[in-house]
Amino acid sequence: LTGNRFEGTLNVIWGDPRPGGTGGTTKFNLALPNGTTVPLQVDPAEQNATIQHFGKSVVVQGHSAPTPSGEPGIAVEQMTLAPNQSAAPAVVSGTRRVLFLLLRFKGDTQQPHPAKFYRDLTNPLSPNEPTIPATINGFFNKTSWGKLKWQADVGGVGGLNPTTWLTLPHARSYYTPTGWSSCCADLTAIQNDGLKLAKAQGINLAVYDNINFVLNNDLDCCAWGGSIVYNNKLYGATWEPPWGQETATYSHEQGHSIGLPHSGWVYYAYDSPWDVMSMAHLAAKSVKCATYKSANSGNATSTVFCDEPGDGYIAAHKDYLGWIPAANKVEINSKTTKTVTLEADALPLGKGIKMIKVCYKGVACTGSSAHYLTIEARIRGVQFDNGLTGDGVIIHDVQMNRSAISGKCYFNNQSGWAVPVDATPNDYNKTNCNSGGRTWPNYALGNAEFLAGKTYTNTARHVTVKVVKKSGSAYVVQVSRTQ
Repeated sequence: LTGNRFEGTLNVIWGDPRPGGTGGTTKFNLALPNGTTVPLQVDPAEQNATIQHFGKSVVVQGHSAPTPSGEPGIAVEQMTLAPNQSAAPAVVSGTRRVLFLLLRFKGDTQQPHPAKFYRDLTNPLSPNEPTIPATINGFFNKTSWGKLKWQADVGGVGGLNPTTWLTLPHARSYYTPTGWSSCCADLTAIQNDGLKLAKAQGINLAVYDNINFVLNNDLDCCAWGGSIVYNNKLYGATWEPPWGQETATYSHEQGHSIGLPHSGWVYYAYDSPWDVMSMAHLAAKSVKCATYKSANSGNATSTVFCDEPGDGYIAAHKDYLGWIPAANKVEINSKTTKTVTLEADALPLGKGIKMIKVCYKGVACTGSSAHYLTIEARIRGVQFDNGLTGDGVIIHDVQMNRSAISGKCYFNNQSGWAVPVDATPNDYNKTNCNSGGRTWPNYALGNAEFLAGKTYTNTARHVTVKVVKKSGSAYVVQVSRTQ
């Protein structure tokens, strides 16, 4: 690498540990016009601001610096959008074509699922197999109110609709030399080798929007989701070990593939049960759907459970993706008091208000440095909110350039833009990083919902939010901004 100015497409890839596990990281890289990809080192204080450039052409000012693994990289000093790029987030809508590419490590012949499983996991809105309690399309169609759907193909030996998985040219140890405790999987090598195999089978990769790399054994600590550039085209991408090949994990990792970060990180990593982009494995239903010999567990037989996600996406993320029409949200951007009936987020989109956005005096309410509140109603009894810990009003403090959150009780610093406001603060032992003897959901964000009669006051921002009453599947909320 020479010079200190680099231009290309920004890729962001998130690594998320298995349920109950630890680890995870966020990787940034720059796809250069010549087809090479260069790792970027982004300061944690700048990562959430940087994520807003996901998948866009950017100009990077920086200097050459090796990555922790020793490969050449760029330490980012400044990043700006390329002149032809809009700063506004792109609306994510329509039907996106996704290829599930089935890949076996050399010397490992197991195939945890038949190829048909991945079409059944994705394409129907309602499950047609007893081992699949909810489909990926069912989740995204309902969560986006019909704005986003997926059309899946499966690739393997012989091209599309295979019966046999493709075999990677190397053993698992080449791509991921360690186990549960690290974040070392060589995702680029899996990508390049896998796509070369796909092309050799006659698969036209150019027709797809997303590539899901489906692995027949464990990677490192994690499942991964984000974006790649191949032949100068941007793709959403996931890399899934067998334990993650189910709807709840794909709802999280494919969320990353369309540019969503995490939420939560008030008390510990992935601590919000109100967002599948945080506590993803809050299943409303869980069904045994496969077994495999787990390399990270000494080749012991491991059971895979397919879940119905118990939570959806938060309103702040839905709004970022362009899924909430202007008629279905209320914005408070001046001194006023308004009473609003908030309809449950998981109900179909009609005339009801789905989100209140409260702007702060003297602070940007849009753009890369925006800082504001969002208010939404969450009620159980509707699919993809059936795993919630309670009914109530959920408030998020959204800061688009928030520094990454870290500390003693966080095993990674992958916090995002949206942090829940806890209705019952400080009910978690931050000294010992445990519940302090409380039972779930009576601690941390398990009881973050604001119930009727409860008031949130932010004195510094001159904002008060009062939950007046519950009215059927809605909550009446009074919001005041006194300055």
